[in-house]
Amino acid sequence: MREETMKKIQVAVLGSSKVICTKKAYAYAEKAGEELAKRDCVVITGGGLGVMEAAMKGAKKYGGTTLAIIPWEDKSRVNDYADYVVATGIGWSRNSINLNSCDGAIAVGGGAGTLNEVTYAYMQSKPTVCVTPSGGMAKEISDTYFDIRKTQKIYGADSAEEAVELLLKLIKNQTKQQTAHDLEMLEHEKHQNWKLRVNPKVKKKPAKRESASERNMKQRKKEERR
Repeated sequence: MREETMKKIQVAVLGSSKVICTKKAYAYAEKAGEELAKRDCVVITGGGLGVMEAAMKGAKKYGGTTLAIIPWEDKSRVNDYADYVVATGIGWSRNSINLNSCDGAIAVGGGAGTLNEVTYAYMQSKPTVCVTPSGGMAKEISDTYFDIRKTQKIYGADSAEEAVELLLKLIKNQTKQQTAHDLEMLEHEKHQNWKLRVNPKVKKKPAKRESASERNMKQRKKEERR
């Protein structure tokens, strides 16, 4: 009999590429990776340099598992700290795959690309925590909602450790709520009548044959119209 194993929590670390990554943001991302690995979480990034490299580097320090989801077709175009690589070949549309694949996200620094990813997380109701002092987009969007629906708050944290702790709590609470919702839906389905209701085929009535008298009457009417 196959033993059931607990699935590891998968966390996406979002943030600056090498071009705009500051030393401060790099250090925060590396620390976030370390803290996630200590808690046996899988670290997901876009596989590039900057914050992405730092988070994976930190995770590997503590024997963590890392997954890179890259925009390129060539899986060799990835940083040195990725255990597994998904080469999507779809360009920056791969941002959606990063967020679909995670249970929650941590944003460190970042610019427009990071905003795009966090927006997708918001739309998918994925818990997200920003390391506020890392600057960049993470600072700008900390403790905000993206629209009037307020479906998911974008939380801010003062350190990488705090961000990880808060995110894992949010994921745990959301999982409980989702589990309760799923059980409620299953119970509801038990009482539903799932028989297919197919409309019966309408049979065409055979054409009525005209009698000799009816044909004669039609003929007379035609002649009268002449």
